[in-house]
Amino acid sequence: MSFAATLARQLAAPSGVVGMLCGAAMDMANRVPLQMAVDLLTPVDGEMLLDAGCGTGAASEAMRRRADCRIVAIDQSETMVRRARSRLAKACKSGTVVVHQAMLEELPCRPGSIDAALALNIFYFCGPDGSMIRAIREALRPDGRLVAYVTDRDSMQRWSFTRVGLHRLYDGEGLQAALVDGGFDPARVTITKKSIAPGISGLFALAFAG
Repeated sequence: MSFAATLARQLAAPSGVVGMLCGAAMDMANRVPLQMAVDLLTPVDGEMLLDAGCGTGAASEAMRRRADCRIVAIDQSETMVRRARSRLAKACKSGTVVVHQAMLEELPCRPGSIDAALALNIFYFCGPDGSMIRAIREALRPDGRLVAYVTDRDSMQRWSFTRVGLHRLYDGEGLQAALVDGGFDPARVTITKKSIAPGISGLFALAFAG
């Protein structure tokens, strides 16, 4: 298997030592978009938040620094769930953060129980039926908000691992369409394109549940 294929598979489903290294590398690469996404989400004290595709737990940690909130963190990777639970051990012990190993299409959340959701770099793996985004929307309370981030297609398609076929690439219109396919009202979706590093642009979506 080529390096590009191995990297693509580990980004999609991190596992073992290679997955741990990949998670650490992604934390470094995502430092700027993570901060920008949390700024856009604006967590508030007392809210129940969803960290969708939590990876190493870096986003949950950042949201907890911003507000005295409770967090449900979800990832399908056993390797990432172990890392997140270790990183967030104190909050997990107090019950303010709960980390689940689960597919995002099968969120262990009651409908309408989430005030706000953060989805950082996970929509690359959203299928054409929109079930991943629909599950997140259904977990949100009325007027609950979702902030999602993906790297823009023009930047991302230069990277060889994206040509393996495991990543769905987006421009602004494509990200808007994916959110609408997942049940969000297009009138309540805003897509913003921003520079996150020299020569790399990212797309930030802010969507409100109906």
